[in-house]
Amino acid sequence: MPPPQSRSASRNNSTLSKYYSYSRTQVKQLFTLSFYKNILLNPKKSIYVMSGLFLLEIFLNIFIIEKTKYTEIDWIAYMQEVEGVVNGTYNYYELKGDTGPLVYPAGFVYIYLIFYYVTNFGRNIRLAQYVFAGIYLIMISAVFCIYNRNAKVYLSSFFLVCSYC
Repeated sequence: MPPPQSRSASRNNSTLSKYYSYSRTQVKQLFTLSFYKNILLNPKKSIYVMSGLFLLEIFLNIFIIEKTKYTEIDWIAYMQEVEGVVNGTYNYYELKGDTGPLVYPAGFVYIYLIFYYVTNFGRNIRLAQYVFAGIYLIMISAVFCIYNRNAKVYLSSFFLVCSYC
């Protein structure tokens, strides 16, 4: 003969059925137009849009870095200018790269000095691209956090912040 069921077992079953019916209701709401309209038009629910856009930004940054051929613009010139500072040259008239003399302030040189060492003296361009992508994603997340705390910003503003617009 099996032991009698206790009250706590029946209470757990009723709690589970309440949870299951609540989840079923939520799933049904996912397929209604009003649910998506509320997410898109209600600034207080913008966290869902921001999360989706942030994940899309991560995917696009990785995809672009991996699939797009690198186009040299000024990276080598920046590294040449930083290398001049590393070698002890502090005179702006003597600091030059392939694109001409150094025209940026000293803060630029010191920031790129960090990139110079992180990227193996400027040779690991792929790593530099990922570092810049990381900095960009940190900036996007900071802007999204500000927008989320404001809770009055509409959806169109989020798309203006992203790189793919």
